[in-house]
Amino acid sequence: MKISNKLSELTKYLLKDEAISGKLIIIAALLALAAANTPLAPWYDAFIHTKITLGFGDWALAMSLQHWVSEGLMALFFLTIGLELKHELVHGDLRKPRAAALPVIAALGGMLAPALIFMAFNYGMPTLRGWAIPTATDIALAVGVLTLLGKSVPSSVRVFLLALAIVDDILAVLVIALFYSGGIDVVALAIVGGLGGVVLALGSVGKLRVWWVAFLGVAMWYFMLKSGVHATLAGALLGLLLPVAASGPGAQVSKRIDKAVVPLVTLGIVPLFAFVSTGVSFDMSQVSGATIATVGGGIVFGFVAGKFLGVLAATWLAVRLKLGKLPSGMGWNHVASVGALAGIGFTVAVFVADLAYINPAQLTVAKLSILLASLLAALLGFVIIRFVRVK
Repeated sequence: MKISNKLSELTKYLLKDEAISGKLIIIAALLALAAANTPLAPWYDAFIHTKITLGFGDWALAMSLQHWVSEGLMALFFLTIGLELKHELVHGDLRKPRAAALPVIAALGGMLAPALIFMAFNYGMPTLRGWAIPTATDIALAVGVLTLLGKSVPSSVRVFLLALAIVDDILAVLVIALFYSGGIDVVALAIVGGLGGVVLALGSVGKLRVWWVAFLGVAMWYFMLKSGVHATLAGALLGLLLPVAASGPGAQVSKRIDKAVVPLVTLGIVPLFAFVSTGVSFDMSQVSGATIATVGGGIVFGFVAGKFLGVLAATWLAVRLKLGKLPSGMGWNHVASVGALAGIGFTVAVFVADLAYINPAQLTVAKLSILLASLLAALLGFVIIRFVRVK
């Protein structure tokens, strides 16, 4: 009991730091890069490719550790996104269309511009498949950089960045479902829909229990995997279906799930995903200059320039057309900094890169470019919000 109490206290202490997820992601990525570029490389490669079999008979699944993390455990990450989105739609900033309009338009601009820049770099080439890589924003890292500035940043800026990033995540989920899924098995997908209907029905009559959610969630994940749609999207779907009412048994179930899953995702799953996914070699001898120019250029310019210009231009246009207005205390320097910080893409960007590219050289360039672009975007956002003042 003493050990469990100490672990619980440690978890609560760590989660008080809003930037903890971002810090752990950075540490995990650095460890992975160190392992992949030192004599530890064979050990690292063997570790991430360890075969793990779960299930029995015809229901058994055999995948490498890397695939179990990216296709299995990351479903819990998408579950937290679904829950957060559902809460925002019911109780938060996205419940009022007019209040939600500005971050939604900003997010659309922040996805369209990077995609167009990447397409310009890769037009007519097989590498064009990675067009969605620079469209994703990493909430944990972006907010983490913002928290470094402390109370000098108005709270409205943080809310705007969070709303934009949430909409960004919604669009990223749709992009993965529409453009990065295999051949669709309609029967398996129909079973997923039926299981989701059971979750919705149990929640609406207050009969939903945590163990039911766990059982139905695993079943939804399994049949989503069999359907050809990326299995992790079952987590996002489950989160959207769970009840988030202010009170009642259903709300308590959602709160208990959120309370259990968020620390697991923040302190364990996402850092583990970073560790097993970003261990790429700096040896570029087998990589052509054309791949660096097209894939690397598209990702870096897409994230750093595309996000910045897309968010800033879309927000300016929305305000100009009176489709929305800047939140109280927020100036155009803040909008510019949010646009720059939105260029910090890691978790979903690496996830999409793994889906987009099979070629090792292209995947290596993509992941290294994501790291470089995220660093440049963070520096740009920090400098703008710290030193630029616009009335």
